Amino acid sequence: MKSLLVGLAIIFCLLMSNIANAQSTLALQEKCAEGAKKFFFEKYGDGNLVDAAGGFWSSRFTTHYNKKFDKCFILVKTSYVPKGKPYQLFIMVSLVDVYEGKEYGSFNCSGFPKPGGRVGDKFCDSEAECEALIKPYMEE
Repeated sequence: MKSLLVGLAIIFCLLMSNIANAQSTLALQEKCAEGAKKFFFEKYGDGNLVDAAGGFWSSRFTTHYNKKFDKCFILVKTSYVPKGKPYQLFIMVSLVDVYEGKEYGSFNCSGFPKPGGRVGDKFCDSEAECEALIKPYMEE
């Protein structure tokens, strides 16, 4: 009987610990989302801009708190269409730690001068390769 009570107590403690960890992670995710929103609006405004040459810039973001790295990441995708050249689309992507401002990756998907970039210490030559390298930062 005594071992059954000890076993139940251990299970109860583990369950309470898991609930506390889930609540802590949720709080960190919420803080990350708010920090990323602030970061984005300070750097990109509402995400839309017409430049002096009449080209159109549009930026959007996704954010993720990564438990493994204990970091808040923002992934910003920016598209640029030069004035009068609607079929000449340039796409740039950057992966940044919201609170430290450190860039973990950047690449262009548009093929100008050629597609590619880097994520961490690895280089990528295509959008698919870059997305695969970003995945651990945005999904863990």
